[in-house]
Amino acid sequence: MDATGATIRRRSFLKTGAAAVSASLPLGTLSQAVEKRTTVLDTKGKKLVGCYCSPKEILEEPKYMDALQKRLGVNVIICRAGIAMPQWLKDMNPLEGNGWMGAMPAKDDDDSELVKAIDEVHRRGMDFWLYHTGHHYGQLHRPVCAETFEGVPFSELPPVKYSLCQKLITVCFNKPAVANWDVAAYTYGARNYDVDGCYVTHFRYANPSFFTNLFGCACEDCQQLAADMGYDFAAMKKASQNLRANLKKLDRGKIVLAAKTGYTFTDFLQLLADDSAVLDWLYFRAGAVGMRLRNIHDSIHIATADRACFVSDTHNPTQSLYVGHDYADLMNGASDGLLPLAWLDYQHVSAVAAWANLLVGWVDGLDEESALTAVLKFFGWDDLPIPRKRIADLHIGADPTVHSDVEFYSHFNKEGTLALWTREMERLAMMNTAGMPSFPIIKGHQWTEDLSRELMDRCMDIGHTGYFLQRTEFFIDKSAL
Repeated sequence: MDATGATIRRRSFLKTGAAAVSASLPLGTLSQAVEKRTTVLDTKGKKLVGCYCSPKEILEEPKYMDALQKRLGVNVIICRAGIAMPQWLKDMNPLEGNGWMGAMPAKDDDDSELVKAIDEVHRRGMDFWLYHTGHHYGQLHRPVCAETFEGVPFSELPPVKYSLCQKLITVCFNKPAVANWDVAAYTYGARNYDVDGCYVTHFRYANPSFFTNLFGCACEDCQQLAADMGYDFAAMKKASQNLRANLKKLDRGKIVLAAKTGYTFTDFLQLLADDSAVLDWLYFRAGAVGMRLRNIHDSIHIATADRACFVSDTHNPTQSLYVGHDYADLMNGASDGLLPLAWLDYQHVSAVAAWANLLVGWVDGLDEESALTAVLKFFGWDDLPIPRKRIADLHIGADPTVHSDVEFYSHFNKEGTLALWTREMERLAMMNTAGMPSFPIIKGHQWTEDLSRELMDRCMDIGHTGYFLQRTEFFIDKSAL
């Protein structure tokens, strides 16, 4: 409640949360802020072409870096390297010695490789974004692992067939030790190194193919935050539990009808839960993640006097809400750009296979074609050239240990890749009502060069700012340089 006794609603809470958290954190003895240079994101109308690179590539492979710039026009580099952490920051590690999440310390506190890589990227006239690794480390430390409404940690949930992302076990976003670490660690790196941006991946829940991870985190800290944000946690819990019970009571006729009428997945959830509180649950999860991202964003901008931007990647627009990302939040201060990932097997089609398989298992007499058609309707992909006769035709492994991306793309690239990623880039443009910089991923090692170049062209024709290249084997043969 605020000073007047009124409930703090979600939007006002998101607007005030970042400043309060950031102001309360010690930043230690920090280097003087570096003078801001004109960056790619600062330059209106400039095409952004980004690429993920390692420090080794930057420092030891000059011909490759030349090729990135001359052949592909790369002007932004995302690079992961350890930072030199003071002891007070190391002491904040929420995994308590069981590993690191987000930022990681440089070995022996030697950050010379990172400093040299930043200098080399800048010498070449490119921008440098420091890479962070997000929240998928819950299995490393039970006290911070996300948990279900029943208190089961995500790391102990049974396997879901065809879920390729079930090993991405989320650390709870709302435990104070975690939230404080996220702000402090990311801000420290941005302030103490001459970077033009900080980038974070995996700052989300796992792909919805891991169906049971939709029902968390529901720990005591999340319950308290829900109350602070004006949500009825008891109602959300009841609706979510009803949903799971009702899913197992479905009959074949309802699924076939859903396949014919074109229900979205959120429509379907409301129908089964008999209560709109199940949507409140999805929006609460996303609102909490959005608030944490905004805390980091605002802290970095304050600490660097706007020298460094902050960008979180996300899932495709169709599935973003189910991983805890609301595009409204991303456009309202949680990120300085929209960067949807493009793992078409892991982050797109895996959910189709997993959900269709769950429906077949739950509903007596339901055939795979009807189940697949219903799920493709849920996602709005029914008109795309995606197989729907048999789950096996999707070429998604039963789990990551037996999945082959080579096998998947050898089939999917024929028609599906171009259609599916074009659809998601179009949805991204439609949802980008704030006119934010947007730069989808291009997979330069799985899509073939012709497909990749076609999608690069479509990306720009649709009106996006640019794109990020994730691997470049189809464009550049290092052995021939």
